[in-house]
Order: sequence, then C-alpha cells, then structure tokens
Amino acid sequence: MRRVVVLVTVVVLLMVGWVVAAQEGFSVSGRLGATDQEAQEGYFAVDQQTMIVVKPGSELHKYLKGKVGQRLRLTVEPDSESE
Repeated sequence: MRRVVVLVTVVVLLMVGWVVAAQEGFSVSGRLGATDQEAQEGYFAVDQQTMIVVKPGSELHKYLKGKVGQRLRLTVEPDSESE
C-alpha cells in the first residue's frame, strides 16, 4: 500500500511539473543539423537528441535552413496574446 501511495505522489508531482513547464515554455540549445533532404522537408536535429519539425516555406523554416551546422538556442513559449 505504501508503494502505491509513493507512486501516485510521484506521478502527480511529475504532472504538475509538466503543466508548469508547458505554461512557461522551454528552450533547446545545441548544434543544428540536417541533410539537404531533411532541411527541405522541415526536419532539423539539435545535437542529435531533439528533432524539430517545421512547416516548409515558413519564416522559421527559412531561418533554420540558414543556420544548419551552427550552434543555436531555440526557445518555445506560449503566445501572450492567446491568454
């Protein structure tokens, strides 16, 4: 019974942490990588640990294509107007 209580407590704490993080946004930094085909299709890797998918033709897509091979920091946060 004690294990169940501990497990439920841990799960609840993790969920609260995710909710708080989702409201504040997150940041990813590292070297941006993509093959020519991946970049064309909108797939970019940050330090081979995180994959970012963007809409081809968008402003962000054009920006990231120009930054392939460079180190960058990408921050994603909620739009202040939507709240």
